[in-house]
Amino acid sequence: MIVVPALLLIVLLGGEGAPRTEAYQVRKEISFNWIRDSKDVIRNQTAVLLRRDGYDADRLQVRTDDGYLLTVYRMLPKKSRLGVVLMHHGIRQSSDMWMYLGPKRSLAYQLYEAGYDVWFSNSRASPESDGHERLDRDSDHYWDFSFHEIGTEDLAAVIDYVLAATGRKTLHFVGYSEAGSAVLALLSELPGYNEKLASVELMAPPAFMQYGQFAWIARMVQPIRALFPWSVFYTRDALPTQICTLFRNECCLLFGQMSDRGTDNGTRTERSPGSSSPAGRAGCFDLEDVSLKQLEHYRQIIASARFQQFDYGYAANLHRYKQKTPPDYCLWDVTARVALHYGNKDKTVDWRGVELLGRRLPKVSELQKILYKGYNHRDFYRNPKAQATVYANILKSIKRHASVQ
Repeated sequence: MIVVPALLLIVLLGGEGAPRTEAYQVRKEISFNWIRDSKDVIRNQTAVLLRRDGYDADRLQVRTDDGYLLTVYRMLPKKSRLGVVLMHHGIRQSSDMWMYLGPKRSLAYQLYEAGYDVWFSNSRASPESDGHERLDRDSDHYWDFSFHEIGTEDLAAVIDYVLAATGRKTLHFVGYSEAGSAVLALLSELPGYNEKLASVELMAPPAFMQYGQFAWIARMVQPIRALFPWSVFYTRDALPTQICTLFRNECCLLFGQMSDRGTDNGTRTERSPGSSSPAGRAGCFDLEDVSLKQLEHYRQIIASARFQQFDYGYAANLHRYKQKTPPDYCLWDVTARVALHYGNKDKTVDWRGVELLGRRLPKVSELQKILYKGYNHRDFYRNPKAQATVYANILKSIKRHASVQ
């Protein structure tokens, strides 16, 4: 019984590595890739679901400054729109999550029918994105990113693209789970983007996660992490991959709440034709469409109780940040209008962490905090009751700030 917890500790282990000196140059033995099998992925799943529900959409491609080719969808407007809304998904998801509740009840459809120009973005981790102009999706270097790059590279590129395509000066941002971490990183690191967002609606945003269910293991791993080179854990034949194959139930328990796919919790398997996901894997972390660096970054902020940049280790931190430890994200630079939607039954993003986030944001942000009793992490996109509670509040908030566009 002692072996399993010890092995589980290794799952989140990382180590010290040399920083990149220029684009795409990374030490070969350092990577952030799980073994993947993407043969069953439907690349245009969002369009399939939109069409099934009676809506048409354009599938567009956005290139980031570091060469990733992101997929963006736009619901074809039938008339002049009230304003632009950009919706972004959580970890291990794609934009098809916004169709989960189907016509009339999904937030995306409610926004569209209310008269908004609705766009969906996909991060570099999404199976619906088109990879990289130079790197193979199955290569190690492709997966060298966390929510930091998803915010400062992916969201920055998509926001600029959408604003240019629509001729608008601002847009409304709606994000679930990891999208919250990403947009906060963007607004902290590149404060100019605050002026491009008319409002920011965040559902279950992970920032201060020390109160959640992963806190104990994140802290236990911390002193052990520095003992091993991360080449042992971050290669394509990574030890954590093999461990999670042997101890699947334990890994499902550990990662289940951050995972948002499976037979009872993801649009890809419930509402999609041709899905091959076996039954009984509901909520299980199946090691696809995620970078180990994403998970390690979250482990670090859980263990440190800080919303901070990625910790590369002493030497690499000095090179990158000019200091021994990674800097905190400058939340006082987040001046956009932010609304936090969170549940008191969320074991991943505990309500106390969200309220701490609210206290760290500047008053100028016109912060709104709305606690939903009985809501867990996934309820924000899959609970039918969200239509009359969460989505109704988001619609009101966007309408209230629509005049700034």
